[in-house]
Amino acid sequence: MAIFDRFFAGRKAALANKPRGKILPEHKAANKPIFSRVGPGQAVATPRRFDKLAREGYQQNVIAYRSINLVAKALSSIPFRVFKDGTRLEDHALERLLSRPNPRLKGENFLYNLVGYHLIAGNAYAFAAGPEGGAPKELWLMRPDTMSVIEGADGLPAGYEQQVAGKKQRYGVDTILHWKSFNPLSDWYGLAPLEAAAMAVDAHNESSRWNLALIQNGGTPSGVLYQEDAEHPLTEAQYRGLKEQVENQYTGALNAGRPLLLEGGLKWQDMGLSPKDMDWASSKNMNAREIAQAFGVPPQMLGIPDAQTYSNYSEARQSLWEDTIIPMAKDIAAELTNWLAPKFETGGTDGDRTVCGARSGGLRLAPDLDNIPALEAKRAAKFNRIGSAGFLSDAEKRKMLGIDAADG
Repeated sequence: MAIFDRFFAGRKAALANKPRGKILPEHKAANKPIFSRVGPGQAVATPRRFDKLAREGYQQNVIAYRSINLVAKALSSIPFRVFKDGTRLEDHALERLLSRPNPRLKGENFLYNLVGYHLIAGNAYAFAAGPEGGAPKELWLMRPDTMSVIEGADGLPAGYEQQVAGKKQRYGVDTILHWKSFNPLSDWYGLAPLEAAAMAVDAHNESSRWNLALIQNGGTPSGVLYQEDAEHPLTEAQYRGLKEQVENQYTGALNAGRPLLLEGGLKWQDMGLSPKDMDWASSKNMNAREIAQAFGVPPQMLGIPDAQTYSNYSEARQSLWEDTIIPMAKDIAAELTNWLAPKFETGGTDGDRTVCGARSGGLRLAPDLDNIPALEAKRAAKFNRIGSAGFLSDAEKRKMLGIDAADG
């Protein structure tokens, strides 16, 4: 009832300062109530900081929470395989490391958290623990808000610094993986999808808080009780009694819709807009769609109404995989290849070079997409189309399907 207190305090102060005595006829017009137009102030958005974005976007917004979890869980379900010169290497040390990066996390959880940090902060950091110049024994994730890039004079990072509990620790470039998204305004830090969706997240959260406050205050907008032509202000006893009456009998979900009985010349004036006037539901759904779009998630997969971009759920799920999950999986494979593959290579030639995130002639990581349920229908259609092509030989069909040629 803070609004109630403010309005009545202002009304009591105005009446207390009112001159006593007989009011002259020519001054009666001054007793009419005066209303001032009050408009909304400038919008205040969530600061673009990791802790603020994580709290408002991930902890308190169900659309962003679901979008991040949907992408992270789908990507962490993809196994990564090790190849050398196009040949799959079974049970390689790099593959075993990714399946169990450290004693606390298995591979799926490691990738899940890595993607989560990337989507919330635009930056994800991992530390490779092991002998210098050799293959790492463990991989550990590092919170983005504890890490900072040490800028080098040549435009490349000179190292990284972590600050936790007032203590600072520096790391070399080779020991840290810094997976960042494109940021047109920074050479050192990425731009998070959650940062791009921050205004929609704020609007969606404020809609939820407004709706909750509306329910808690009886399902009606806020207003003010006032008196016209009052000679004396309310006494303390009258003020407390009226305040308790409003709080006990007209506030809360159980009292929604109860008529307000006014006495002593009191009148009620609405000071807000109704849900219908604000088109609350439509505005909230619009903000939810914008949040989903920032993460590349079809709105149908989040249960957002009036979002019929795809004819059915299976098409939306296929679009999520093809447009969001698979490109991100390939990006992670390239980043891990550049970071870890050189540490596991032995006897490499001087002619090896880096091409598109993988060392030519060396080890490389690639996502295994053969058993993705969402792509099963499309994969079956491709097999049938190529298999029914009578003008192709069996060897050509196997090559087009990515299957090794049959013996003989």
